[in-house]
Amino acid sequence: MPTQKFSTQLNDVEDLLNLAESITLRHPAFSYLPDRPTPSPILAGAVVLLCARFEEFIKDVVAYALERHGDATPTLMLWDLPEQLQLLLISKNMTAALQAKRFGKPRDSADRISDGLSAAKGIIAGKIHAGHAIETGGNPGPDTVSELMKLVGVEKPWPQISKYFEAHYNPPTSPELTGMAVGSLQERLRELINLRNVVAHSGARIPPSPAEIRFNVYFTRYLAEAIYEVLKEHVEAYARSMGRVPGAWVP
Repeated sequence: MPTQKFSTQLNDVEDLLNLAESITLRHPAFSYLPDRPTPSPILAGAVVLLCARFEEFIKDVVAYALERHGDATPTLMLWDLPEQLQLLLISKNMTAALQAKRFGKPRDSADRISDGLSAAKGIIAGKIHAGHAIETGGNPGPDTVSELMKLVGVEKPWPQISKYFEAHYNPPTSPELTGMAVGSLQERLRELINLRNVVAHSGARIPPSPAEIRFNVYFTRYLAEAIYEVLKEHVEAYARSMGRVPGAWVP
């Protein structure tokens, strides 16, 4: 589900890149236009959309991983988790529920009290979730990925993510991407987010070539799969350690 959704959403980014390539190659479909459009704004949109899709994925997959505790047999409750993780989830949930601002907009006291009561009832009932605490702050970079995966109990996840990625990654075979290397997973993700920030906040133009962006689409497909598998392995292992049968996972 999280990775399937993300993979489908990446097709929208691919469509934008295909359009940019058509413009670059002076596709006949654009020959009738008096002023031929340039690909740069479309490439900028592709970068922003790619980062938005990845941001949505990391929120989805962390929420999905926490929900799988409830699918274990017998069900895992909040108080079945390590004490440190219980405290983290409780504090994150209550802080998010009572925050004075959300997404930069002030919240009135009635909404804060309502959300606070709802979060408190969930905690008392022993529900495992993070509610509004699953938030990226608009920056789904490597540090944010680490912080959100901690909500599931995965400390320092990048070595595990890198190990799975390296074992399953197949370099692209298309001529335009041949020879491109991922390098450090964290650095490539950080550079992608930085490029998105430059495009979104400064209005700077980016080089009129979709190859690097297309490679980042290829890279994030594998990165998403690695993150999903690390969370899956951790949640299932914890369920077994507590004498439970793990719940089913759907990619």
